[in-house]
Amino acid sequence: MRFRFLAILVTLLVAAAPLSVRAASNDKEVTELLTGTLTDEASIAANPDAALETLAFAKQACEGASCSPKVRAKVYIAIGTVLAIGKKKPGEAKEAFVLALKEDPTATLFPNLQGADVQKAFDEARKVGNASTGTAQVPKADGGAGTPKVRKEYPGNVKPARGWKTGEGYFYYQEAVSAEGSRDWADCAAYAQASLTAENRVTTRYLAASCEERAGLWIEAYGDYNIVADTGQATGLGNVARQARAKAEELSQKIPKIIIRKPAKATGLVVKLNNVVIENEKLGGEIWVNPGQRTVFAKGRVDGVDGEFEQVVDVAEFESVSVDIKLLPPGARLKDATVLKCMAEAKTPDEFARCVGSGGNKGNLNYTVGFELSGYHDSNFTDVVTPALVGKVESVTGGWGANASFLVDVVTTASADIIANASPRWTEVRYVPAIGGHKKIGDIDVSIGGGASIEPDYVSAGGSIGASIDLRQKTVTPALNYGFGYDISGRAGTSYSVFGRPITRHSVDASITFVVDKATFFTPSLTAVFENGDSSKPYRYIPMFSEDLAQQIQGLPGLTPEAVNTYRLGIRPLEQLPLSRQRYALAARIAHRFSSSTIRAEERVYADSWGLIASTTDARFIFDATKDLRAWPHLRLHVQDGVDFWKIAYIAEQTSKGLVVPFYRTGDRELGPMVGLTLGAGARLAFGKEKNWGLSATFDFVYTRFLDHLYILQRFGYFGATNLAVELD
Repeated sequence: MRFRFLAILVTLLVAAAPLSVRAASNDKEVTELLTGTLTDEASIAANPDAALETLAFAKQACEGASCSPKVRAKVYIAIGTVLAIGKKKPGEAKEAFVLALKEDPTATLFPNLQGADVQKAFDEARKVGNASTGTAQVPKADGGAGTPKVRKEYPGNVKPARGWKTGEGYFYYQEAVSAEGSRDWADCAAYAQASLTAENRVTTRYLAASCEERAGLWIEAYGDYNIVADTGQATGLGNVARQARAKAEELSQKIPKIIIRKPAKATGLVVKLNNVVIENEKLGGEIWVNPGQRTVFAKGRVDGVDGEFEQVVDVAEFESVSVDIKLLPPGARLKDATVLKCMAEAKTPDEFARCVGSGGNKGNLNYTVGFELSGYHDSNFTDVVTPALVGKVESVTGGWGANASFLVDVVTTASADIIANASPRWTEVRYVPAIGGHKKIGDIDVSIGGGASIEPDYVSAGGSIGASIDLRQKTVTPALNYGFGYDISGRAGTSYSVFGRPITRHSVDASITFVVDKATFFTPSLTAVFENGDSSKPYRYIPMFSEDLAQQIQGLPGLTPEAVNTYRLGIRPLEQLPLSRQRYALAARIAHRFSSSTIRAEERVYADSWGLIASTTDARFIFDATKDLRAWPHLRLHVQDGVDFWKIAYIAEQTSKGLVVPFYRTGDRELGPMVGLTLGAGARLAFGKEKNWGLSATFDFVYTRFLDHLYILQRFGYFGATNLAVELD
């Protein structure tokens, strides 16, 4: 009688309160009412009608949005429990449990009221499916799709083993254990549930939960783990109960969630998840689902116009996917389907943005045109000016793209070592055209590219082909690329038929991109390059010294050209490098996006067959200064040792046949030991009506310390670039 009075009081208070105040405000009172009503099986069995009358008031107090879905689910669990225990109506109890699971797929029974009749009705309700989640069909162990079904029927004559009450329960338990041993997780879960229907045992339910988890039925596993956690202690299986509680907590974090947001002005809105209607009050909140693919469909009216929406989404562990319903006329919805597919497949915010374009879906193709001008100057009197044009077309819905670029290098130099080798200041122009494209075929993206570099005394041409594949819902993307290059090194003003050295180059690049979480990408890569041919410079003459002078010069890097000419011998042999070179680089890049900034870091370790070993560390911190302005500082550190045949002073030995010089010799300071430090900054401004114009500027200060070079001790370099690009639909 006391609980009936409390229920009536709660109902009257709820009715008198304004709706805005009542929203989800009755959870505490209703929960206390349920706890006071469902004390034990004996009191429920003695007076089930009184309990049901009290629960009717609780249900009325949760009408509309007055209670949260979890508390409404508890009310239905309570009603089903009373129907199973007190009224002996398993069918009606099952229906109440189905409604509970529809409100909250993770709902469980009351810990103190989990008798055989209650448990059986609850398990039957779970077989109907967690309707409110729109749970997709899960793959069976044999590769097919569908809800797991028991394949063997109980023969009816199995003798139960010791400790078992029924032969049927024991038979299906043995089948579940056998399916677990053969890793048929779906069958294991189905057999275990069949065993539970015949005989409710904690150990069987733990087996069911374990197999459900590995079959991808995480919501079902979460429910069973919670039941074991609630009942295991009372049956003397405290350790199993603790393990189940830990498993349930782990799954609660891993279970994917879908958030469906409705349009602001929609009327008559009906939303379905895998053909199951989602209640209006659940829109905007998290809906727990098993991992996999499902379809969100909606229809309604906006400003009096009928509209529809459909989107297929994939959700994986730990993911929380938001779907914004955008009602379009049926014809427009079909036209927009390719864009929605593109959005669903996008792996990064930039890819998602390209799907919808700057101002919505204006076309199937996106065009990017850009112009860049960069310049370089250093303390060794080297200057470079590089204008470049780039263009790109991308069909984000068709899965293909093409790009082309053309740049010109204008280089002039009068470096100290150039002058010392009797070469005057020179200026030359280099032309670099390039073209490429890619095509996505299912989860595989195939790319191809080619380019050339043309100088007065050097011509290079090459091509590449590669492929990448998306795995594990695009969270793992391995890629493999092969490149081939053919170069001819010559002399300016001389025909290549008279003087031309061919150089061939094969390269292999393998990488794997991991989407660690929604904001973090990690990409390790391995590159191998195999070169064959004489890459020695035909203009580079190497100073030679007698043995005693060479020993003195070893400790005197950074000499003037005049001093070197004073000490050197009269012979001037040309540079000679090995005729083959194998290069290997191991790199790793990680990028993490915060709310309004991104940090990106890369480490590269290099070694080659000439004995050169190097390490390069590069980092950028990119932050959003404003909505349209992005800026970043830049830091780079490079350290390397010299090649095996590197000498600050090469010795020419006097023999009976004259002077003999080292077979391998070089004056290329880039092959010697050095340390380089780069400090810089950059910014990008998005502007225009649709923010499809971008203006970027970067500046880097580069300091290089040559640790063992004949002429040059250090170099100060200054690099700047500006880029203007526009994206068109």
